[in-house]
Amino acid sequence: MHKKVAFSFVFLILIAMASLSVAQIFLISDKIIEPANGYFTEQQLREIGFSIVKNDKVYLIYGKRLVIGSSGDFIVDFDQFVPNAYTVSNGQILVKADFIANFLNLSKQNDIYYDKPITITSVTYTEDELWITSSIPMRKEFFTTSLSNNTLTIKFFPATSTAKLPEGLTLSKTNNTISISFSKPISEYDVSISNGVLRISYVPVIKKIDYLKRTESFAGRTFTVNYIIVEPKYVNITPLLPAKGIGSTATLQTILSQNGYSNGVNANYFDPATGLPIDIIIANGKVLSHRYGLRPMFIQTTDNQVFIKKAYVDITVRIGDVLLLVKGVNTTALGEVNIYTEEFNLKIPNDRTKTYVVVKSGKISSIGYVQYVPDKSQVIMLSTELVKKLLPNLAVGQTVSVELYTDNGYKVKNAVGAGPLLLQDGNIIPDAAEEKLRYGGGIPTTRTERTIIAIKDNKVHLITIEGLSGSGMNFDEAAQFLKSKGYISAMMLDGGGSTAMVYAGKYVTSGTPRNIPVALGVK
Repeated sequence: MHKKVAFSFVFLILIAMASLSVAQIFLISDKIIEPANGYFTEQQLREIGFSIVKNDKVYLIYGKRLVIGSSGDFIVDFDQFVPNAYTVSNGQILVKADFIANFLNLSKQNDIYYDKPITITSVTYTEDELWITSSIPMRKEFFTTSLSNNTLTIKFFPATSTAKLPEGLTLSKTNNTISISFSKPISEYDVSISNGVLRISYVPVIKKIDYLKRTESFAGRTFTVNYIIVEPKYVNITPLLPAKGIGSTATLQTILSQNGYSNGVNANYFDPATGLPIDIIIANGKVLSHRYGLRPMFIQTTDNQVFIKKAYVDITVRIGDVLLLVKGVNTTALGEVNIYTEEFNLKIPNDRTKTYVVVKSGKISSIGYVQYVPDKSQVIMLSTELVKKLLPNLAVGQTVSVELYTDNGYKVKNAVGAGPLLLQDGNIIPDAAEEKLRYGGGIPTTRTERTIIAIKDNKVHLITIEGLSGSGMNFDEAAQFLKSKGYISAMMLDGGGSTAMVYAGKYVTSGTPRNIPVALGVK
């Protein structure tokens, strides 16, 4: 066999054997060098600082040191013989990585050889992200992460640090390993590297749902006040119906349990004669009840922002190319355009002046009156005069869509309407006198038990107020009390005998539970 061919054959065997070993990384003079299958190339040697001369022998010059090579063996500085230290392939010298590590007297940690450790130069973090930079571009081989008992620890090796750590982080050093740990608990995290910077995004462990029960003194009187405090970023604040749907009622505890919830309060006002809720209900993006007028509402958007304010909500139904404004949802009050969803438990009103359209999977499935909404369907009740005027070709198979619009462009996930509005922008509303006039039955003026939803520090507070010596609060007292507590916005939900709160599956309010049509659950 020709000598050159045999040499190449041997080299291929060496390469194959070396490929079975773990990849090595060399840190030399702040440069990252990765030997190819256990060998340094000529280019890599020059990057490190070697000069190379090749004739009948191989000469490697590094500073004042000289390496002479012949037939794969090296003589170092004329007195040290190193066999089988290099090979030649296609005229290129390939030097074993182990030789370079020994020649340069490199330290080793894991599979990283180095002349000096990397330096952690800066550490910064926000509420949910951590950034770490180093003297050389960060690589996954330079660190490990671990999460134990909600403590996130990042270990760097080989490493030292000149970074000033922000409050909330701790640093420890063992030999050439740097450990950085969070003092605040972390529930989960994700690691990425961008432009050589280590980025760790994380979710802090927070008490997503908290509960407090307090005896509060205000204006010379004493009250029992229950608070459920939730983080809307992590918690759905969802209107919930009894198992039998709209038109039925049940106790708060029953409604919550039927929907798989353990925490919540009563929500909308309702008509005690029919059990139908009053005002808007939107649950997980689906409109279940609607109203007109500018009453306050609580809104949780699809990106988990929360608001309490007076807002217009328009619902439209599009049949073919015709767009119609909906006047009512799941109500016995007849308008030009009503929608009934499968949650409606009562008989659909039968009116000879109306046309009834059943919609399933976005298309008209039948035309004609039905007593109840079919499964997975909607019924649209239209004024027959409106149909004659705008939809003369109404037919089975036409496409139908229902769309929701708000005056501020919110994409609503959950919403309930009630009132009166108490606080806006941290102050008692300027038109409080007019607001009280919008609610009859002594709702604003009577001292009674109260259920309130309020926002403070970007958290939603569900609140019940019961009097310890006598009754609860009226509008003015509740507004002043909430302002003194630093709430930014607040509104009343149904109160009096309806006031109830369940936490961890049990009532924390003292009243006898009343049947209600809508609960506001948190989960």
